[in-house]
Amino acid sequence: MMRCFSILAVHCLAIALFAAAAGPASGAEDVVEMTVELVSRDDADFRAIGLDRIRHAAKGEAATGKFAALLAKLSAERQIELIGALGDRGDKAAIPAITALLVASQEPAVRAAAVQGLGVLGSGTEVAVLKRSLAAAEPEKSAARRALTILRGDDAVKQIVEAAEFGEPGLRPVFIDILADRRARSALPALVKTTGDADGAVRSAAMRALGSLGGPDQVAGMVAGLLKAAPGGERDQAERAVVAVCTQNTGKEKSADVFLAAFKAAGDADRDALLPALGRIGGPAAMAIVDGLINDPDPAKRQFGLKALTRWPDATVAPRLLDLLAKATDQDKDQGQGERDMLLSALIRIAPLPDNKLNDQQKLELLAKTMQLCQKDEDRARVLERANAIRTVETFRFVLPYLDNPALAEPACKSVVELAHHQKLRDGNKDEFMKALDKVISTTKNAELVERASRYKEGKTWERKKG
Repeated sequence: MMRCFSILAVHCLAIALFAAAAGPASGAEDVVEMTVELVSRDDADFRAIGLDRIRHAAKGEAATGKFAALLAKLSAERQIELIGALGDRGDKAAIPAITALLVASQEPAVRAAAVQGLGVLGSGTEVAVLKRSLAAAEPEKSAARRALTILRGDDAVKQIVEAAEFGEPGLRPVFIDILADRRARSALPALVKTTGDADGAVRSAAMRALGSLGGPDQVAGMVAGLLKAAPGGERDQAERAVVAVCTQNTGKEKSADVFLAAFKAAGDADRDALLPALGRIGGPAAMAIVDGLINDPDPAKRQFGLKALTRWPDATVAPRLLDLLAKATDQDKDQGQGERDMLLSALIRIAPLPDNKLNDQQKLELLAKTMQLCQKDEDRARVLERANAIRTVETFRFVLPYLDNPALAEPACKSVVELAHHQKLRDGNKDEFMKALDKVISTTKNAELVERASRYKEGKTWERKKG
């Protein structure tokens, strides 16, 4: 209670002081001086009032200069407070004092705050300073990245592009990521050019950025970047970027057409490298190419075609997979059985996809048909584990009988619990779920599933553990 009266008294006193300063005999200079005096006090409540006045009152560059000049006189904690207020004030006149503090201070938290303040207030002029901070230790380094991301002006983008192309090698990928975070579409030509860089980390960053920002005009360059990428992790990442542009970004249909034209124009060796992406992009034209490979008498080309088919992004490929699976035999252990496993895995993957052009009932029907084609318990277990992505009571009833199968009880328990996690589904079919959860508790050897099933029976929630 005494603390509340104290705060009220401080506010009343501050109001009286400002009213007096703003009277007929006083000018704006008195208000500024009063604000400086409040910010300089030890009392946190007085300082809070002064900082609020810096944010919202006493306008003008001259006043900003006086407020910013306080930075050199305050303790580290109060310097951070004042930088935040000056950033909220939004006056560039504070930049010289904040820059000077960044140069002079040895306090990591103060330096990080100064960097963030430059990001809020600055423009292209501050890029050079922030570039140096990007190579500093934490937390200054992270603050510099955020600052470069929010820095205003086309000139800032131009300088970041220049740093991405010609800057310090170890920081070039970071500058590229910053351009992606800024959604800097004006940087697209430079990013396309950079996909052919000699540095793999730079190439990867450029492809990653293009995957986020790119469209039809960038696809041809991205195809070249994909072919330039080293096999393995870099190529996989480049492939994902190309697929994203052709299946998710604005203009995706036209992008897919550009990719298809590039694929047709490529030599045999390059086609082999591009084929996985072709499969993941999908579409009727891609299907015609893949079918041609599958029907080729050359076993190697058939394998390439099958691999592309199993990467298809949606369930439009399901009839073709089912047809091929029906024809696959075990006669050739090195090829036939390998084909069968590959095709079956693809069906298990695509059936419950959230955007695979099937409704929930059709997804479940495909999954049930896939289950009938499984010959090994390990494949049946994968079907059960995938089933819970189809959140319907029919899926629950499909999984339920497998609780009594010793070889498949654990994946069935997991799917029942995952479906029970969705309260609306659980409560709408409460009697069935309660019996099933009892069965899970008595069956599973997984302590977490027991805990979850018990909580759901009691109508409680459960949060998935992180990490």
